[in-house]
Amino acid sequence: MELIVAEKPKVTQKIANAIGEKVTRKARGNVSYYEVEKDGKLIVVAPAVGHIYTLAEKDRTRGYPVFDIEWVPSYKASKTAAFTKPYLSLLEELGKKADSFVSACDYDIEGTLISYNVFRFATKIKEGKRMKFSALTRKDLSEAYENMGDFDYNNAYAGEARHVLDWYYGINLSRALMGALRTAAQMKVMSIGRVQGPALNILATLEKEIRAFVPVPYWVLTASIKGVQFIHRKERFFDEGEAGKGLERTAKEGTVTKVEKKAIKVWPGPCFDLTSLQVEAHRTFGFNPSKTLQVAQSLYEDSLITYPRTSSQQIPPSINLPSIIKKMADIGEYEPITKKIMENRWFRIFQGKKTDPAHPAIHPTGLKPKGKLGKDEGQLYDLIVRRFLSAFAPAAEKENTNVDVDAGGEPYFAKGSRITDKGWTEFYGRYFRGVDKELPEFVKGEEVDVKRKKKTKKETQPPKRYTQASIVSELEKRKLGTKATRSTIIDTLFKRGYASGKPIEVTDFGLKVRDVLEKYAPEILDEELTRKIEENMEKIQEGKLGKEEVIEEGKEILIQILDKWKKNEGKIGKEIAESLKVTEAKENVVGKCDKCGGSLRIIRMKAGRQFIGCSGYPECRNTYPLPTGAFVKITEKICKECGKPVVFVARQKMRFEMCIDPNCPSKDKWKKKGEKK
Repeated sequence: MELIVAEKPKVTQKIANAIGEKVTRKARGNVSYYEVEKDGKLIVVAPAVGHIYTLAEKDRTRGYPVFDIEWVPSYKASKTAAFTKPYLSLLEELGKKADSFVSACDYDIEGTLISYNVFRFATKIKEGKRMKFSALTRKDLSEAYENMGDFDYNNAYAGEARHVLDWYYGINLSRALMGALRTAAQMKVMSIGRVQGPALNILATLEKEIRAFVPVPYWVLTASIKGVQFIHRKERFFDEGEAGKGLERTAKEGTVTKVEKKAIKVWPGPCFDLTSLQVEAHRTFGFNPSKTLQVAQSLYEDSLITYPRTSSQQIPPSINLPSIIKKMADIGEYEPITKKIMENRWFRIFQGKKTDPAHPAIHPTGLKPKGKLGKDEGQLYDLIVRRFLSAFAPAAEKENTNVDVDAGGEPYFAKGSRITDKGWTEFYGRYFRGVDKELPEFVKGEEVDVKRKKKTKKETQPPKRYTQASIVSELEKRKLGTKATRSTIIDTLFKRGYASGKPIEVTDFGLKVRDVLEKYAPEILDEELTRKIEENMEKIQEGKLGKEEVIEEGKEILIQILDKWKKNEGKIGKEIAESLKVTEAKENVVGKCDKCGGSLRIIRMKAGRQFIGCSGYPECRNTYPLPTGAFVKITEKICKECGKPVVFVARQKMRFEMCIDPNCPSKDKWKKKGEKK
């Protein structure tokens, strides 16, 4: 018997149908698996459900450092992983009967580690095989089975080294943070890790720069010529007097001194890798990176796109692109585009620079969706398809125009551009962000009227904050984290209260945590340390380093960090606790009390009960009710009806803002609804 293990239940049937002559669905409890007969051989295709083994302490402790860990079934380590138990039980039962093992999990270090743990812990088989595929189509899966190779042990070793080091750093550093806080009689869930630290540092460094930014006033001179706004060539005058004189000297008539037109080619974007997809989906749909990955994974499991966790922007020659384009013609809305590609035989695709040895760039498989896709899936699928198809089209052509005008000795200029040949932008459609700014006809030496000359005061602006998509892109540029984990790291910064908002703003508490780390354990924020570990992972994959060597080196560095930390634990706890108190007080203050002038703040009690009360209690007993169990956040907005503070409320599937006063006229509609009921 041959046992094939897929990474998720949804994939098992696809694999069985692709490789088998006769397929029979079986079940053990609620877990389905498939028996396949092929060439007289029995093949069983069974699912894992992500990581069904995890790392845990051998003996549970609360202190640090701790390095005595082992692989255990996930359901034994965490109640939230209870759903993995029946999957593991099935694999253990099948593993006893199997003579050979094949990994059909995702071809990356995470997928390989999932199957490696099943291979070594749930079976007694000594050698394994590996199916490699980037799409879940019948053709891809069949070819992957027919051409399977040896098990990719180096990928597994790299995956294990990463998990061990992430556990060492994540658990020990997080315990160190919380242990320091306990010395100051405070409790809060805190965490930090080898990638989380540098990520927080990047955001906090920018936040400090923004907060320290002092705007500088400057003046801009503009004038209207042929209905177009021209700007003074100096652009920014930091001396108002100089700007005023320039405005006075600007004549009512001017002479066109230069008309320059330049034709340029605008090339299409290559097919997406995961990071560029996350950035583009955030720009076009407002998806955060985690959501983009989640939706892309769903499309992959439905066989509509190739594997999304890729770093490649290239599609290798081995993939039959004309065949995919021909299939796309059967999907109605893409028929005109595909027809044009086939008629012109535009089968050479524009390739990007980034590569990935495991998977090609993200692209459609050509299979037609079964039924109507959900809104999110439909939007992301359309974006991926149009990016793919536009990469076959010729470059667009654009004409840039620069015009200079001399108005009484004062130089002014205007710039315009227009697309002269749509090229690939026609295929990319609404996702193309170029905007035409056409200028009227100008001739060198022409006399023109200069109207509505104006001096406008402006201020220099601070640097822009990162969005969730742009910080993921920045982490990739700095080689921090992996394509699959970067979005999770950013999510964790939000969960811990280190960051908030859109775009991302580092909280006062997040800044304090960063400052404490910089003062007492700067290595935690060190990009070079994290980058070196990532590079070592690649060397393990390439067979240039052993996993034990990399783990031991990372462990030694961590021990040195924790030794220094312990010596300063009391000071660290005091500094973090003081910041936590200030932050919590700031986050809970709703506004001024309308009765005594004190501070109205959110009072949270047990069992989700909460209300707004005055800081002047017991002298002032002014209170306002809040819904039990709801998430309530300060908005700094004032009610237009009664002038009292407005809060944001989230409960179950409801999200809304409301005035804190239950008797406010703004809630009259609520009362009417209640009376009707």
